[in-house]
Amino acid sequence: MEYHVGQSIKKIERDEAYFDGIIEGISQCDLVLWCYPVYTFSVTYQLMRFLELIFERRAEWAFEGKYGSQILTSKHFFDNMAYNYMIRISESLKMGHIPGHQADSDDLKTAEGQSKLQDFFREVCFNQENKLPLSKKYSETVPLDRKFSPTKTDAVENKSDYKILIVTDVEDGNSNLGKMIEVYRNSLPNEVTVLNLNDIKMNSGCLGCLYCTFEGHCVIKDEFQETFNKYVLPAECIIYAGEIKHHWFKPVWKRFDDRQFCNGHRILSMGKPVGYIISGALQQESDLREMIDGRSAVGHVFLMDVVTDENSDEETVGLLKALAKKTIWALENKPQRPVNFLGIGGMKVFRDLIYTMRGFMREDHKFYKKHGFYDFPQKNKMMTLQSYTIGLMMRSEKIRKKVLVRLKHQLIKDYDKIIQELDSEEQ
Repeated sequence: MEYHVGQSIKKIERDEAYFDGIIEGISQCDLVLWCYPVYTFSVTYQLMRFLELIFERRAEWAFEGKYGSQILTSKHFFDNMAYNYMIRISESLKMGHIPGHQADSDDLKTAEGQSKLQDFFREVCFNQENKLPLSKKYSETVPLDRKFSPTKTDAVENKSDYKILIVTDVEDGNSNLGKMIEVYRNSLPNEVTVLNLNDIKMNSGCLGCLYCTFEGHCVIKDEFQETFNKYVLPAECIIYAGEIKHHWFKPVWKRFDDRQFCNGHRILSMGKPVGYIISGALQQESDLREMIDGRSAVGHVFLMDVVTDENSDEETVGLLKALAKKTIWALENKPQRPVNFLGIGGMKVFRDLIYTMRGFMREDHKFYKKHGFYDFPQKNKMMTLQSYTIGLMMRSEKIRKKVLVRLKHQLIKDYDKIIQELDSEEQ
């Protein structure tokens, strides 16, 4: 059986009988194979919404005890996030997860890619035919069951006028998330704009039609593009405030994230301070936390802090007040951090993709060229020449012995010079 839940998600939402038919079909299968492209660090909005409906409509019974696996395609930009998320979901549905197939989008065109896909199916069949038990990757999460009840705090006087935006999905001001947002806002000497994702009319997630690549705007007629341009682009600082649900943020976040593909692969938040206020057991969700860190690193934003309601009320209030202070400090000082492996690795994937497709992704190409993202090491001819020269010299044992004695000093010589210059400037 084959179900295109992405294409038919609107019908699945409104027609419970249609949804029930899909669940009944799944209940009669021996294996569930999730197939999807990677979108914005995870599965597509449409698939995530379908998964949410499974839990909302108590349809977990159809999956329990079955084997599950997945086929995902991407250019390997954080595809591990999507892959791990689906393992989490499968194990939450009490399924045994057979290692999936994480393919490049072009793998099927090559003999090697086809061979690896055949190996994947052989492994799936081997596991299923022999009814092999499968190890779990994750332990079960313990739901966070505590009420955040901070003491009443009065709002501080407004003394600055930065454009600070809170993007949230909060539905109840008296919820933990609602109260955390209130404490943060009251601690800021600045007006804050709140953008609630539940109030934006978004007719669907990204359709993958690539219309925006040529026309520069999304083909879907709703409020997303206007809202994004009005609130997100001009914001000088963005605070994301959301609730964890089934190992990720709610699907409304995914829909909002996926629709940002209309901006291509350009980093529009680069240099901005960013913070997170999260309700839920984030310390048990290592992949979600890595997504936050990776997204911040790739986006070249200054991640101020990630505050959750996992601590005592007093500690949470203290962290929220500290986040407010960091917000103003970051806006005043505009600090930056070095980019770590997540940011460097992620950007190299996009760098090579955009450069290869620069004739097609013209706006992305202009952006990457302007900001110096085309840092191909193989084009540094001088460094390559020096490397070959040193390599040839080091073949001589006599020269090698002399060089190795002085090597450590040579390696730090330039740094010593910089430190001395900095010391002189301070004096």
